[in-house]
Amino acid sequence: MKRRAILLISLGLLALAIGFAGADTGIDATTETHGFHTSTTIDAVGRFSSTTDLAWTTTTSAGGISEVPPLSNDAVLYQAVYSEDTHSNGIGQIYYDKKLTVDTGAQLTGQSNIEAVKQLSFVGVNGARVYSDENIMISGVSNPSSSANSLICVFGTSISDSIPAYCNYVSAGSTIDMSRVNVMTTTDGRFIVPSADTPVELSHTIRVTDLAGIPSQGKVSTFMEGILQEGRGRDIASYETIEFDERTSIDGFITLFSKDMIYGSGVKR
Repeated sequence: MKRRAILLISLGLLALAIGFAGADTGIDATTETHGFHTSTTIDAVGRFSSTTDLAWTTTTSAGGISEVPPLSNDAVLYQAVYSEDTHSNGIGQIYYDKKLTVDTGAQLTGQSNIEAVKQLSFVGVNGARVYSDENIMISGVSNPSSSANSLICVFGTSISDSIPAYCNYVSAGSTIDMSRVNVMTTTDGRFIVPSADTPVELSHTIRVTDLAGIPSQGKVSTFMEGILQEGRGRDIASYETIEFDERTSIDGFITLFSKDMIYGSGVKR
């Protein structure tokens, strides 16, 4: 039986800070910064494959990454992962456009350390399908720290003289397995910032639509999950825990599937 599906979902997971009850501070850039940018365009008939893997760890702890754990004094450690695996299992008409930018410098609101935009159209021949899996993860952990050393805002220290400890993990992504598809994804992450005035953010969006008036066909699934633990004052104890998990999937003839997944956490948002 032919199935048609229209799905429109918008999700925002926002970790709120009341005073300085708890929030991601982000982390300072290293003295030497790096940038990567790749741009790929394919317009062809045939088989294709494209993969990206990024793993990133940075810390302010004394002795560097090799000495963690434990974190020293008011140190911070952040880890980030981005991956994409897109390939066909046979011959198809392919249009694939992907731009990826990675910047290890401090980024402000509206900017990203990891930014990926992907557009894919595919029509399989003789039963061929295209598979694409894309994920982003950011985790941060910090001991209590002095607000005077973390904030630019002159009123910050009047609210609290310290920023509490935290241990936060968030991940989001999507997967498609389709014989015909027109899909666009955007993925962003920011955790290296000039000060705690700029929040940490992660987002992944996916939009599947019809192709030349014919519905896309196959399977789409998305997920977002997170575990957030926040302290208070300078006490090394968890005063708040948030666990979040959402998954959405569909298998059929798709006219529209649109989902936004957004996480933001900061002393100021």
